[in-house]
Amino acid sequence: MKTLHRAIKPFLSLIILISFISFYNTILAQSENKVLKIGTYDSRIITLAYSRSEAFGVHMAELQKQSEADLQGNDSTKKAEAAYRMITFQFLLHQQVFCTGSASSVLNIVKDKLSNLAMNEGVKAIVSKWELTYSDPSIEIVDLTMTLAKLFNPTGDFENMAAEVGKQDPIPLEEFTIEEVVQMWKMFESRYMGK
Repeated sequence: MKTLHRAIKPFLSLIILISFISFYNTILAQSENKVLKIGTYDSRIITLAYSRSEAFGVHMAELQKQSEADLQGNDSTKKAEAAYRMITFQFLLHQQVFCTGSASSVLNIVKDKLSNLAMNEGVKAIVSKWELTYSDPSIEIVDLTMTLAKLFNPTGDFENMAAEVGKQDPIPLEEFTIEEVVQMWKMFESRYMGK
């Protein structure tokens, strides 16, 4: 009987080893075949969706209320600060909608929803398509623009506007000049500073 146990023991060890190697190879093959996915978005359309949302309306009402009080007062410093606040906001918004300006501050509004969205879409990261300067050919890029945009519940003619924006190339950021700011400042001086 001892001879039989001695003969079976190496055989069982070999069977266990082969089973382990087979199991390990199956797991390794599955992990090698799994493609890494990165979600991208067009920051212009994300900002456009935000600009058609209730959250944007609330933000604009607060900004308007704060700025109007300062602009109607007699304190020229507060008037200038209010103008800077409004002009800067407008300029950055235009960079985001017409150029490739970052929409990270906009997406920060819905950041609590991004983890679930990424999990549902099977992506490991979400980044602006304008900021993705290189990706390995083995990485799958998934366009999440409209999925992300819908997180803002945009109203009005958003989908048609988004389609039109998507057809256009963005204005290069370096070509989006400060001239817009200069023109807005002149309008402010004329209206509120008497110049």
